[in-house]
Amino acid sequence: MFFDEAYFVPEARAFIQGVPNPKPDAPPLAKPPLGKLIMAIGMKTAGDNSFGWRIAGAVCGALTVAAIYLWTFLLLQDTNLAFLAAGLALFNNFLFVMSRIATVDVFLMFFLMWSLVAFSAALVLPVKAGTRRLVFCLAGVLVGLAGACKWNAIDTLAVYILVASALLLVSRSRLAIKAPSLLSFAQNVSQAGIPFLLLALLALPIASYSFVFWPLCRLIHIPFSLHELAAINVFMWHFNRTTDINPFLISPWWSWPLNLNPQRSLSYLVGNPVVAWTGLLALAFCLRRLWKAIALPEALVLLLFAANFLQWAVTPQRGLYYYYYYPCVMILGVAIAVALRSLPARVFGIRISLLVLTAAAVFFVRCYPQMAHLDTPWDCVFGCWP
Repeated sequence: MFFDEAYFVPEARAFIQGVPNPKPDAPPLAKPPLGKLIMAIGMKTAGDNSFGWRIAGAVCGALTVAAIYLWTFLLLQDTNLAFLAAGLALFNNFLFVMSRIATVDVFLMFFLMWSLVAFSAALVLPVKAGTRRLVFCLAGVLVGLAGACKWNAIDTLAVYILVASALLLVSRSRLAIKAPSLLSFAQNVSQAGIPFLLLALLALPIASYSFVFWPLCRLIHIPFSLHELAAINVFMWHFNRTTDINPFLISPWWSWPLNLNPQRSLSYLVGNPVVAWTGLLALAFCLRRLWKAIALPEALVLLLFAANFLQWAVTPQRGLYYYYYYPCVMILGVAIAVALRSLPARVFGIRISLLVLTAAAVFFVRCYPQMAHLDTPWDCVFGCWP
């Protein structure tokens, strides 16, 4: 087992056995339960072994790549750029490592990315009002399920509420004249209506998050009620603020974007610099473009990155780990595709997207032997980390 697998696997096993978590130093209510429940489904299907612990995460990681393709296509209406974003996700070291270990972050990203697909579809697709409301509701349910894996999903939900509120304001004021590119999106949000938006972005996320606790309450033999649900969440808040941390593994949040030192205890996890650094440059392009004219794709990737990154400046947690950067670095791959949509497609006759994708693949291959834990001598076939 690697990193926090020693905590999550016993908790998933407890679901299968129908008993509270037997591990004495990991209370059964330390984290939201959905990620461990999905992990338990994989263990029930494939066995309580190293393959069974991780198969659910691998499947959800693969489906995350599909979600990134669809999300980018909805934003840009360009299959080439959508394939680029999916390819950058595929060669993203974070996705590879986090999809191969039995922790809950891969499930968080799975639900977040498919929620973004639904939210963007509700904004851009020319559908009837009933269908649009249904898709908005689907986005709310999925972001609630993401929160039931890990609380960080609340930052993405905040972006949804901000974007929907801003577009409603545009649809009902003269701001549409100043931002004509947003008019169609604003009309789509207005078509859904405020009552359904409140249902989709407030009531349903809370409901889907809360319902996931029902099997946990049955497991530990307590009633499923608002009082017990509140008590469980207060306990989790207190536990995560006071739990012991490993001082040798933590790192400050502001150091993550430029980090090139692999986290050896977590499969040599390090961001692919082609994605991580080019993505930061792409965000700068998006910000510059927004300064000239407001556009939904640029605004959305900037808000999502800022919300998921800057949250760590205020999150009351004793220690921060590098792998918390996972949602941000996945958004950076999409930011590259968004930035390229208004740049020249070719340089010296070569497609820029192909150059970026090839460079990302080369670095991924360089890291692969360590990330995949290949045996000697293959572990250092491309050189070992110093």
